[in-house]
Amino acid sequence: MEALTQGLFLKDIVALLVTNILAFILLLLILRKFAWGPILKMLDDRRDKVQGDYATAKAKVDEAEGLRQGFEDKLDDIKGLERERVQEAVKRGESIAASLERAARDKAEDIREKGHADLDRDVATARLELRETVVSMTITAAEKLVKEKLDDAKHRQLIEDFISGLGDSRA
Repeated sequence: MEALTQGLFLKDIVALLVTNILAFILLLLILRKFAWGPILKMLDDRRDKVQGDYATAKAKVDEAEGLRQGFEDKLDDIKGLERERVQEAVKRGESIAASLERAARDKAEDIREKGHADLDRDVATARLELRETVVSMTITAAEKLVKEKLDDAKHRQLIEDFISGLGDSRA
């Protein structure tokens, strides 16, 4: 400061100081009128916009949270419904399996009973055929005995022929 004031008188220094102070005050008034107002207004507008954006974002976050909660509730409902349907399907499957098993057992029992009936009928038929064959053979043997007079050798010969005839009839 001393270098600035060298060669100047006190009166010049005071005048310079007063002029600078007045210029500074005038500059402040001009800045206040034309710069500070618009700058402060712009800052206020910016603050209001940021607060509005923040409030909007918070509202959207709350809305998204509500939607998420709603989707989770719906998902839980869907999972419950899915469990119910799976249980119903399992019950239906078990019911169908039991029904098929009963039907198969009934059919097997019918087949077994039919087999027994067929077997009994076949056995009865075979007995009748055997009886008829024995009767026929007996009649044949009796006819041969009646036609011929028997001695011991003839008797043996007839028995052997009868036995061999039995073997031929079985084949």
